[in-house]
Amino acid sequence: MADDGPHRTGVIEAAERRFRDLVHGVDAIVWEADAVSLACTFVSQRAEELLGYPIERWLGSTDIWTEIIDPRDRDRVLARYADALTAERPLEHEFRANTADGRQVWLRDRVHPAERGRLRGLMIDVTEHKRLEQERDELLLREQVARNEMESAAEMVQRLERITEAALTDLSQETLLRRVLERIRDVLEADITLILLPTEDGEYLRVVGAVGLETDDDMRVPMAASLSGRIATTRRALLVEDATRADVDLPALRRAQVRSLVGVPLSVDGRMIGVMHAARVARRRFSADDARLLQLVGDRLGIAIRNVRLYEAERRARLALEAAARRAAFLADAVTALAAAVDPADGLRSVARLAVPLLADWCAVDLRDPDGGFRRVAVVHRDPAAEARAAVLLGPVAAPTAVGVTRALDTGASEWVAADADAADLVVRGEPDERLAVAGLGVDGYVIAPVAVGGRVLGAITFVAAPGRNLGESEARLAQDLARRAALALDAERRRGLTRELLQMVGGELRAPLASLGRALRATADPAKAGAVRTAARALSAVAREARVAARFVAVTPDANARRVDLGHLVDAAVNAVADEARAKGVDVESAVERDIVEVTGDRRRLRQAAQRLLETAVRSTPAGGRVRARLSRAGAHAVLAVSMVGASVAPTVGLRLSVARQLVEYHGGTLTAVSEGPGPTLTVSLPLADWIAPARASIS
Repeated sequence: MADDGPHRTGVIEAAERRFRDLVHGVDAIVWEADAVSLACTFVSQRAEELLGYPIERWLGSTDIWTEIIDPRDRDRVLARYADALTAERPLEHEFRANTADGRQVWLRDRVHPAERGRLRGLMIDVTEHKRLEQERDELLLREQVARNEMESAAEMVQRLERITEAALTDLSQETLLRRVLERIRDVLEADITLILLPTEDGEYLRVVGAVGLETDDDMRVPMAASLSGRIATTRRALLVEDATRADVDLPALRRAQVRSLVGVPLSVDGRMIGVMHAARVARRRFSADDARLLQLVGDRLGIAIRNVRLYEAERRARLALEAAARRAAFLADAVTALAAAVDPADGLRSVARLAVPLLADWCAVDLRDPDGGFRRVAVVHRDPAAEARAAVLLGPVAAPTAVGVTRALDTGASEWVAADADAADLVVRGEPDERLAVAGLGVDGYVIAPVAVGGRVLGAITFVAAPGRNLGESEARLAQDLARRAALALDAERRRGLTRELLQMVGGELRAPLASLGRALRATADPAKAGAVRTAARALSAVAREARVAARFVAVTPDANARRVDLGHLVDAAVNAVADEARAKGVDVESAVERDIVEVTGDRRRLRQAAQRLLETAVRSTPAGGRVRARLSRAGAHAVLAVSMVGASVAPTVGLRLSVARQLVEYHGGTLTAVSEGPGPTLTVSLPLADWIAPARASIS
């Protein structure tokens, strides 16, 4: 036991250095102050970068808050800080802050009580978010005004709504135009209706929809010298009473021998987007009222076309946001797996398991041996049965064949085959059994990414797509980036800075999606569609919260003054803490605590954090309609907390919160294991019991 002291001291000091690096690398102001005087005892470097006040101005000062907080918000903010000292959970509020150079920014502060009568907070710059909210409200107001003006054409409302009913629904552009043209034909008693939209270069108008007229595949007229082009450039309706004497520009209309023609421009916010025609062959000529009605339809149709295009753009942006959220969450989990692993090979195995099936259908990890050869340390497949059969691929590779993995290890160059790959490219030993095993795993495309750092190739990660999956350029780049980050984890000299670097990368991943969100919100004029984009973006907020959790809890240092802790109370508190999240997701959470008090020795606050992180992981891994059950009992000399997830298929093995819980449990001399068998996957914590057993207590909730 005497030899453990220096080692533990070194571990704690390294963890503290690592934690400080993480805090100063977070894109937010981390602060700590006396709860009564609010004199700061700590503030991160981001405070000087964002607000302009030097760190020395913050530390020990009681009037810094009066200088920073806008007078309009000052009393409210100081009252919130007073409330935070006794609050059961962190308080969050927003306020205006004055910078040293006279600017004003909006900050969102999440504050909670710390030990020894102090408060801790995390301030995030939300100025851009506030600006987007204001612009959104202005857009909604302008749209409402425009809608009211459009509805004022009372004398034609019935006919107009019969035509434009289809334009008010979310349809594809092709379907929308077809329905509107059919209704115009019926209401105006026309024989032919058609719509022309400009080509990308703006030189021509092309027919994109027609009813009652046979058109060629690519029927177009020049913008500069045509009847339709004149309507588009002047943005005025044109009524042709005798089309037999007019220069009708479309050959198909001339062949149809139309008698009367009316054309109107389609425009939105002063921008021309197309031309619409209605024609009659043998009936009466069109009237001025018909032209006015068609123009009203054209005005609403222009807005409908604009909305359809915005909807398609928003849908693409939403898909991009969702993909970015999945990518960022994957990178965040990979950060934790690589940084927390004691053995780098274990970290790479965890990364491979994270990549399947998100990035590929199966994944192989190879590490170079000191003697120049290499060994396959992991093969992970989305099908457990296939993964079990792939165990024959593991082990040292004495005489490798000249394939992609060998080339990657020799040259340090990546290799990407998007589709139609030969399974033989992934056979490293050249043995018949190996060929059959690789072919049985399924091969259509692959990326072989070398794990290299400082000019040294340490290994390679192979991501393989089976038939039916597209292994595109974005997946190839992500695989290469992940392999580069894995190389940093294997390099002892840079291991301490890995977590900070990758967490900053996660923050970088969020900037582009948030910018896309801002553009989408500024462009849309429909509250419902803006809400759809906002809903998709909530996933990014969840990723940001996960990154903050990692920044706060990775490499934590529990209180050295261990005390007796009643785990029953902690489990009940943890269940209450996750109740809101579970209720919102539709997951039931319950606890069953043994009648006898179950006590262990340790840091009460950190043990509660471990229980809460464990339950949060369980809630997030359980689908809606499932149930999470936390059962606390004794097993010999140990306290056992088993958290089962009824409805889930596989027990989670990696993740930010699970990694934090495991580190805290192991610090207290316990273990955390995951089992996927039984009625539901189970996460089990085992901790040594205290040497004294307290009187009995019953708690079933």
